[in-house]
Amino acid sequence: MGGSAGSGGRAARIVVVSDVPGVLEVLAARRAGQRDDHVVALAVEGGGMRGIVSATMLLALRDLGLLGTFDRLYGTSSGAINLAYLAGGGGWDAVAVYYDHLVRGFVRRLPRPGRPLLDMGRVERILRREVPLDVGAVLASPLDVRLVLTDVDARRPVAVAARTAGDTLVEHLLAGAWLPILAGRPYRFGGRAYLDGGLLRPDALYAAAADGATHVLMLSTSTEDRAVSIPPPTTRLLTRVLDAWSPGLGGEFSRANSRWHLDSALLPPGRAVRLGGVAVQRVRPAARAHHVERLTRDRATLLDGARAGYTTLMATFDRSPGGHFAVV
Repeated sequence: MGGSAGSGGRAARIVVVSDVPGVLEVLAARRAGQRDDHVVALAVEGGGMRGIVSATMLLALRDLGLLGTFDRLYGTSSGAINLAYLAGGGGWDAVAVYYDHLVRGFVRRLPRPGRPLLDMGRVERILRREVPLDVGAVLASPLDVRLVLTDVDARRPVAVAARTAGDTLVEHLLAGAWLPILAGRPYRFGGRAYLDGGLLRPDALYAAAADGATHVLMLSTSTEDRAVSIPPPTTRLLTRVLDAWSPGLGGEFSRANSRWHLDSALLPPGRAVRLGGVAVQRVRPAARAHHVERLTRDRATLLDGARAGYTTLMATFDRSPGGHFAVV
């Protein structure tokens, strides 16, 4: 990871953490006021509507007073949007984006030829008007949020510091969540074309490791019984489409997905490991804890996902949700 580990479609070497403090140990020590030389990152997964799971995980971290213990916070797709809302002072109102706003109009019920299934204009209206993101607060936030995007023209992933995005922050968030085919052709702004950051960084973990993180806490949105890599038929279709848009991009995507398929199988929740020299702790809801999929629109199912995210994170730190949990 980050350099050569996991390259060429091979899984990075995994060992149980023993000679360095684990992620949870470092976070606990930092919360107690201890100083260290580590670079600790938070990696937040999206997954379309499954972003509601990582949204409540973030609120649990906030309620535990742990957000300030991270040096950097990385997000892909809806995970990046969750981080932006959090950095801008958002709370349960940002979680409600999923079950009160995106359930209407985001997934088109009657897509027509030439019109994509997802209406990303709906996402933009939510960010700008319905549940407006406080861009100024994000730019001034003490949280160092990094947004992961796929640069279509350069055929490479990029991690953009939200503080530097300025008045194009919403455009960066849209670009980083722009799913190929489902959202249409690549999103263009600033003279370049972009797609969902998860294409070449299937988990924000990779972006954190590439930037030199020594410890990473991963917030995963799928349950332990669900596959995380893209199935072969979809991979082949996406590879062809991406290569048509930017020759070579499809191959980069295929290699990234293969690497994630191998690495993710060796990242068990609740167990501290080292991946390519990086201490990693993965937080992932238990099997059947929720049934939220990428395009889920059922409000009750989404609320189950919200509960699963919050309670899973709390349990990671041996805490009960108690009176913190607000979604009923």
